[in-house]
Amino acid sequence: MKIKEFLNSPLSSYILQKLLKKDKAWLFLNDELEVPKEFFGIYEKVKSGYPVEYIFKEVEFFGDIFYIQEGVLIPRDDTEVVVQRAIEVIKKFDFNLVVDCCTGSGVIAIELAKHTNAKVIATDISFVALEVAKKNAKLHNVNIQIKECDLFCDKADLLVANPPYVETSWKKPNKYEPDLAFFAGEDGLDIVKKLILKAKNNFKCAIIEIGFNQKEPLQKFLKEHNFKNFSFFNDLTGTIRGVEIFF
Repeated sequence: MKIKEFLNSPLSSYILQKLLKKDKAWLFLNDELEVPKEFFGIYEKVKSGYPVEYIFKEVEFFGDIFYIQEGVLIPRDDTEVVVQRAIEVIKKFDFNLVVDCCTGSGVIAIELAKHTNAKVIATDISFVALEVAKKNAKLHNVNIQIKECDLFCDKADLLVANPPYVETSWKKPNKYEPDLAFFAGEDGLDIVKKLILKAKNNFKCAIIEIGFNQKEPLQKFLKEHNFKNFSFFNDLTGTIRGVEIFF
């Protein structure tokens, strides 16, 4: 089969680019070439639900390419607005020390280190995630501290987090990413609430990613615990994506 038969599919085109180590323009200029045999096995595996990011061990986030592997949450575009919000707050208030909690692959911490002058500490309880974060920090030549701990173990100016916030009743987008990175109780807010209460006396501000349907229950929680200076923000689609709290 010829390359030209697969160029209309973004997935097929991406797989061909990775296998042939060529860009999309090259594929169009050479569309009469035969598709490599490996393509079909990879394509079927991805169509069955296996993340293509795990196959090629890379993911794009905030305009950069990062290493990724099984056992670690695959970064999503949705989280980029959290990074952008954090960058703006760091610069506006001249924050010097930032903790990226539940860092996973380390993409948030690395982008904050690249785009601000703040010292960044990345934390997680997953050994696999921490090893991937270390690999990505080296790949991007940034100097961040990477620590194994439950939530966080330092006081700082700003807390940034993309914690698990999925309700236990929800179905994951695939069965291969770790449950630990998704689920957080019946309403998905167990870890978010714990994080906020713990952060109260340790940070000046917190920026935390949440689910599209969690604004009302989290707003109620914040008011019940006398948090007054908080606001919610949306992602680029207009969907609720995070909360910003000043303590």
